[in-house]
Amino acid sequence: MAVLRSLTLRSLDWRARGARFRESVSERLGSGVLTSAELTRLYRGAEDYVFLDRRWEALVDCQGDEAWRRAAPALAHDPLARLQTKLVLAAALMQFDNYAVGVQPFFEEPKLRRLLRSDHPEVEGELDAAARRFLNPLRRQRLAGAVVWYRAEGGAVEAATPNEAYLDELIRQSSGYQFFSRALPERFVSEWVTGGHAGVAFVGDLLLEIGKGSMHATSATVGNAIGLVETRHGYLKDLPAAEKSALGAQLRPLDVLLEKTPFRLTDKSIPGHYGHVAVWVGSEAELTELGLWDEPLVRPHHARIRAGASIVEALRPGVELNTLEHFLNIDDLLVIRPRPLSRTETRAALLRTFGQLGKSYDFNFDVESDRRIVCSELAFVVFPDVAWPTTRVLGRSSISPDQVAVKAGPGGVFTPVILYHDGVPIREKLVESLQCLLLEDGSALRVLHPDFVGRSERPAAP
Repeated sequence: MAVLRSLTLRSLDWRARGARFRESVSERLGSGVLTSAELTRLYRGAEDYVFLDRRWEALVDCQGDEAWRRAAPALAHDPLARLQTKLVLAAALMQFDNYAVGVQPFFEEPKLRRLLRSDHPEVEGELDAAARRFLNPLRRQRLAGAVVWYRAEGGAVEAATPNEAYLDELIRQSSGYQFFSRALPERFVSEWVTGGHAGVAFVGDLLLEIGKGSMHATSATVGNAIGLVETRHGYLKDLPAAEKSALGAQLRPLDVLLEKTPFRLTDKSIPGHYGHVAVWVGSEAELTELGLWDEPLVRPHHARIRAGASIVEALRPGVELNTLEHFLNIDDLLVIRPRPLSRTETRAALLRTFGQLGKSYDFNFDVESDRRIVCSELAFVVFPDVAWPTTRVLGRSSISPDQVAVKAGPGGVFTPVILYHDGVPIREKLVESLQCLLLEDGSALRVLHPDFVGRSERPAAP
């Protein structure tokens, strides 16, 4: 499961980068010229795809044949076998989606297709092989059969573990799953499951027809070129402007911001309550007062800071400087403030924060790496004197957002100063409320705040 979660995060990042790249060069694909930097981005994206495709292929093949054969109603009573089958289905759908929404749109552009197929020896032949796998009718029939099983049996069984619930989310939000689900009428689903000839024949004809062309049908059906990003906007995105302004006015340099976005699949791949960590660096006036405004690490970011960007965060494209407005597409917000620091300590910590900008995202989640960084590792780097808890993940030491948040608990070196849960502010008993959230204890939170009603709990508008 850890490998699948890591590959999922990498795939989502790769799709997002590809979509941004296509948008940035779209006007010059007909008669314009791509710059050297753009060609580098194109080729690097192709190399990343080959890396991901090989690993998805290995994950599917590792247990694939046995798992596909198990796609039968009996799996409803065998949680372990059901989990294995869902894992293989999720991996196969991720591989399918990566090509459909991340490669096929490039192949539809003659210039990009020529460059990708013949101008970069590192991936020569790899993309053609991926296309053959994508269009292979036997692979599609096997995948469609697993989707049919999931619709009729696998998805109807309540998940027995958090890992199985994560796989359910991954499968249901897949572009390929949605496409096959819409393309297969219910009457053929039941016939397929019971072995009816009409259902098998229909699926075979459907896959043959799909295989003759590209994936225009999938793209048109799904409409989300990146895929698996979010199912709605965060509740705090809709805060009134005055409340956003008041929230920003409360922030101080070196405040640590944590958030939760349960509407994003990526949030479900992170253990614990919170899913992301960022650091507030302050305004031009605050940095000037600290004597940092003209420091070499700060100077390149003057324009962004003057435009309101004061949050340093490690996102999958890399470490960026963003605005509070950008950050607030979330449901939960926690702001924790370090114990009082001297002017010298504050300056040093802020320079460490600015020093992370431009680094790549660390998909190995290794706190001991220096060249790349994961979001929660920001706190680990910026506050090196804190005894941070860590966890071993895939043989490496990693720090999760919740392991940052616990330092704002009783006796911690941070203090919670702002807390929103489910889109609603909590004004009192912040330490106790945070403990309830970290323990996922909603009943204890209601005892502390008996009148609390989250946004998701409110009745829908008539």
